[in-house]
Amino acid sequence: MKIYTNKKYTTVAFYAAIVIAVNVLLVVAVFRFDTIMKLLSTVLVALMPVIWGVVIAFLMNPIMVKFEGLFRNKVVKNPSKKKLTRACSVTVSSIVFLGIVAGLIYIVVPELINSVIDIFNNASSIISKVQGWINRLFRNYPEVEALATEKLKEFSTDFGTLIEKIQPMLENILSGAWGVINVLKNFVLGFIASLYMLCSKEKLLAQAKKILIASTKKSTCEKIMKFCCEANKVFSGFLSGKIIDSAIIGILCFIGLTIMNMPYNIMISVLIGITNIIPFFGPIIGAIPATALMLLIDPKKAVILLIFIIVLQQFDGNILGPKILGDSTGLPGFWVLVSLLFFGNLFGFVGMIIAVPLFALIYSFIRTSIESKLKNKKLPVATDYYIENVEHLYKKPEKRVPLTPEQLSAIHIPSADEVNEINREKEESDDQVENEVSEQRKE
Repeated sequence: MKIYTNKKYTTVAFYAAIVIAVNVLLVVAVFRFDTIMKLLSTVLVALMPVIWGVVIAFLMNPIMVKFEGLFRNKVVKNPSKKKLTRACSVTVSSIVFLGIVAGLIYIVVPELINSVIDIFNNASSIISKVQGWINRLFRNYPEVEALATEKLKEFSTDFGTLIEKIQPMLENILSGAWGVINVLKNFVLGFIASLYMLCSKEKLLAQAKKILIASTKKSTCEKIMKFCCEANKVFSGFLSGKIIDSAIIGILCFIGLTIMNMPYNIMISVLIGITNIIPFFGPIIGAIPATALMLLIDPKKAVILLIFIIVLQQFDGNILGPKILGDSTGLPGFWVLVSLLFFGNLFGFVGMIIAVPLFALIYSFIRTSIESKLKNKKLPVATDYYIENVEHLYKKPEKRVPLTPEQLSAIHIPSADEVNEINREKEESDDQVENEVSEQRKE
């Protein structure tokens, strides 16, 4: 017996099954949220080396492209030897990248450790200075002075209590050491993966395009490809430019603090350089702990440091940043603030770094869609047009009233002879004006 299917009812049943499946997944997600989050966390941990590889390959790609162009033009000029050119450029770019990372670790990490040890060793003198400030500031307010002194004594207890406080710190250090080992493992595996990604970059992109074209229709495929190209442009332009900008700011900060003979100059410079990657809030995040640390050591130097950081950030915001970054995002200031608050609360420090380019991409996509819809409605796309009252856009056009026979008869339609006569008189007057102008020029 042959079964005949109805295409219409089959489509309805298919969409009904999808709706039921989505509702079931939503119910499971609500009642099993912790289990789902643990599963996602496990998957994320398993994919962490690949994520590291993508990030490292993304950072190394501009370096590799520069060296590849240099090798193609100066060293390996034979077009058939593309693999040799790619291998040389990947090797040199990986050496440069590892050299930068190793140099930063070799120079910065020991100085940071020494600075922390120095602060810990001078904790007693710092506490005594703070106690002196409390006595001078609140000598006319004994209750406030007693409360501040009591809070300060909590940080300067006897040796036995100090050991009890150090014990959980040691446990955190041990757990942190295991975290460092995991980070190092992910970095090594990610670096190896990034080399494979860079060597076969074109093939991987071609495979992704192949899957996309096979899975979507033409219009959807074009939109996704356009979106990916825009994402690559925004992220590469912003992140690479911001890293260069922050490195320059960190170096300038180190030079300035060294000239002014400030203590902990390397630690403060690293702090200012790293936090400068975060737009808008970065200078504030870096300036507060640096100034607070210097305030405990020398209040006068703390004021000088704060003024120096403000001047340095003004230089970065008005001169250096625009020169390096330009208008790589095109995102208004208000939406920069919104993106930093939103993604910062969701993903912390990493969220604040990717907030601006990611939100700029979303903003560009929405703006393009809105402008396309306005053009379809034959309306202007400029925002200034919508500042004033726009009620006239929704007014219905006035109905045209046909002319009466009397109005039609009152309309005078010139004949062809009259039109020719008018044109002839106009040409004669134009010739007369030209003759008068030419005579005046001769005189």
